[in-house]
Amino acid sequence: MRRVLIAIAVLASMTLTAEAADQSPGLFTKARAAGSSPSWTGFYVGGNVGGAWADRSVNFTGDAASAFLFNPGVPILAPFAGQVAPRPHDFSMSGVTGGLQAGYNWQLGGNWLVGVEGDLSASSLRGSGRETTPLLPPAFTQTFSAEQKIDWWGSIRGRVGALVSPSVLLYGTGGFAFGKVTTFADYVANGPGGAFDISVGGTSFNCTIGLPCFTGTNSRIKTGWTVGGGGEWRFAPHWSFKAEYLYVDLGNSSVSAIALATGIGPNLSRYTADFGRADFHVARVGVNYHF
Repeated sequence: MRRVLIAIAVLASMTLTAEAADQSPGLFTKARAAGSSPSWTGFYVGGNVGGAWADRSVNFTGDAASAFLFNPGVPILAPFAGQVAPRPHDFSMSGVTGGLQAGYNWQLGGNWLVGVEGDLSASSLRGSGRETTPLLPPAFTQTFSAEQKIDWWGSIRGRVGALVSPSVLLYGTGGFAFGKVTTFADYVANGPGGAFDISVGGTSFNCTIGLPCFTGTNSRIKTGWTVGGGGEWRFAPHWSFKAEYLYVDLGNSSVSAIALATGIGPNLSRYTADFGRADFHVARVGVNYHF
């Protein structure tokens, strides 16, 4: 009887061991599958860095006195018969942008995702143009300068995407954008020396040759919109890498350049440098941590 009990115990022990061996690969396989297919639902935070670029064309318009700088046909230009009006300033802008982002995802129906994301980035995006045209040829010329820069920018966007695999997301995005836009313009008359006054319709200015006689700067927080798309790869349970393109439009941008000294007239003359739309392109990469 004792031998029978021992045999039964040994047989039971071997059976339990075999069952455990049969179950453990399945448990391991399940754990590995869960780790390779994490849920995208939840909060995330991260950082990004990339490049930004844009093209600008600046147009000039003046008041009664400053109009002669941009329109050689006005009557007061008889002494300035050789003057050539400036063409629109065309220049390119480029710079680096980088900052932080945070958002929330909802994974729907297994392969679809919607979410919301906010980001804020510093920027070195800037560009400037300068053109010199005849004023009193051949001795005197005039130089117009214009500059624009994006100091920082951000957005609040929706995201809609599809999971092409459990760990790879392709998405489109768009929403509200904002940023600080700074513009600058000035005018200098060049030549061997001297000064001249122009006074028309109660506005006037005095220019000393070789020194700025009109200047202006404008720095404002502008709002607009953005749209773009990208891809995101979940390379670890809590980490993902993303690559993204955005087009950002912050609305119209201009600056008034005001004369630094009056001529005969009582009011300082001014002109406007119109930069058109303060829009730009962004291509960036980033890393997110998913909670």
